[in-house]
Amino acid sequence: MDIKIPKRPWYVRYRKYLLGGAVLVALMAYAVVLQMGPRTLKVEIDESQVATVAEGDFLEYIDVNGVVSPATSMRVNAREGGTVERICCQNGDMLHRGDTILVLSNPKVLEEMAAERQNYELQQMQHRQQLIEMRQKSITLRSQALQANFELKKMAQDYELAQEEARMGVRSKAQLQVARDEYDYNRQRTLLGIESLREDSVLNVIGRQLIEQQMAMEARKLESSNQRLSALTILALCDGQIGNLNATIGAQVATGEQVGEIGVLSDFKVSARLNEYYIDRVQTGLPATATLKGRRMAFEVSRTTPQVQDHSFAIELRPATPASSEGTSPLRPGQTLRLQIELGKPERQLIVPRGNFYAQTGGQWIMRVDADGQQARRVPIRLGRQNAEHYEVAEGLQAGDRVIVSGYDAFGDAEVLQLSHVSF
Repeated sequence: MDIKIPKRPWYVRYRKYLLGGAVLVALMAYAVVLQMGPRTLKVEIDESQVATVAEGDFLEYIDVNGVVSPATSMRVNAREGGTVERICCQNGDMLHRGDTILVLSNPKVLEEMAAERQNYELQQMQHRQQLIEMRQKSITLRSQALQANFELKKMAQDYELAQEEARMGVRSKAQLQVARDEYDYNRQRTLLGIESLREDSVLNVIGRQLIEQQMAMEARKLESSNQRLSALTILALCDGQIGNLNATIGAQVATGEQVGEIGVLSDFKVSARLNEYYIDRVQTGLPATATLKGRRMAFEVSRTTPQVQDHSFAIELRPATPASSEGTSPLRPGQTLRLQIELGKPERQLIVPRGNFYAQTGGQWIMRVDADGQQARRVPIRLGRQNAEHYEVAEGLQAGDRVIVSGYDAFGDAEVLQLSHVSF
């Protein structure tokens, strides 16, 4: 006898399908939830750099490399052109005023000097002959003047004798008048002769003075010619260090050409270039510091140039204290210094150490570690000024917050980091 088997309910018959569908729906719901929630990434926190946001003194400054050079340099120019015959020093040598740098040779200068000396000697002979002639003429004039004075005196005596004879009656009045007329005539003629001799004598003196002046001028001209010979030896014009000496044996040097430069090592300057962003903020007088051989040195901006080239402009800095008389300054030409130019006074601000996170975030957000140290979350921030060590925090963080300041390349677009092996 057959037994009737009752029909099973539909949910029993299709339980496997229902169970599989429920699992699939659950998985889909989980995926949707994950998509809608923050993106999470598990990281090893030991591989990242964590810093604490703190309130401290913030000093805005610029880090820049500067090159040391002498504050005063003198160009060494060739006063006379020629061929380099001898080089007496090398770049970097210390020279004293009057030390020989180069010796040039110039046969043309020697020939011109020989011709000028010969002409000078010939002119001197001619002038000496003229002077001798003028001296002789001067003697003749003095002799003639002496003779004229003697005749004038003799005529005066003759006239006095005629007057005496007239009083004695030996001469008549008519004869006395004739003697008087002869005396007046001869006297006037003799005085004119004496005056002419006097003028001739003055002209003779002036002529001699002119000749002597010409001789002096020719002597100075010869001396100047001799200086051309001495100009072939190029000397140091001051104490200092020679540099930019560009000369080789046998090379031609033109008149006025620069052959070197002497740096005066009693004072120094530091030259640097800054980004054009700071052109309105960097002014003369701003303080700066640099560390050299463990010694902290103070500088100040001494000059700025308004010309912008390749998005940068040039500045010069001088040591804040003058160099000592003993020359113990640690600065040397050619040194490179890392300078920190201060743009203001220290201010109490909320600061965070600099890090590579800025390259990915642009200072718009940062990963902040939770208080329990298990997670780090992306939080928006706003950074203000910066220096070589810190960023100024304007918004988004508080003192005591811990943040990841190392690079975020490995985090991708994760918004939440699951931290493991945290060590603080």
